[in-house]
Amino acid sequence: MVWRRNLLGAACIFIIGSLIVWSLSGADRQAQGERRFHADREELTQTAEQVLAGQTVEPPAGWLGVSRFDDVVCFDYGGWGLGPSTRYCGVNYVTDDRLVGFQGTSMEGAVPKGDGWLWEQAEGDNCCYVERLAPCWYYFEAEF
Repeated sequence: MVWRRNLLGAACIFIIGSLIVWSLSGADRQAQGERRFHADREELTQTAEQVLAGQTVEPPAGWLGVSRFDDVVCFDYGGWGLGPSTRYCGVNYVTDDRLVGFQGTSMEGAVPKGDGWLWEQAEGDNCCYVERLAPCWYYFEAEF
């Protein structure tokens, strides 16, 4: 009986520790994505230009995917979560340097937050944070 109590205690400590690490990793994930962007910026720009020219290309190493949404090229850097609690992060290349969110969606109604802008769904829990990294380049983190 004592071993079950010890096992249950260890499981609770593991779960709580995992949740703490997971909740603190968001800012770190953004910092990692920004560092990766700055390291790969030249290759990302070349890839974005190829995608906009209609070519099918692979994303640069370390990036999960590249997609085109009209005049926006989206580079996926990470994603995590399950079902209705999912997050995606990456960078957008926006040809006319306007503020757009995940997959080129409108950020109409976004409000300033920190160094970027935050859009939140009026009725629901969807949101998107966007921060300008360089001319035509924006970091995004979307939560559904």
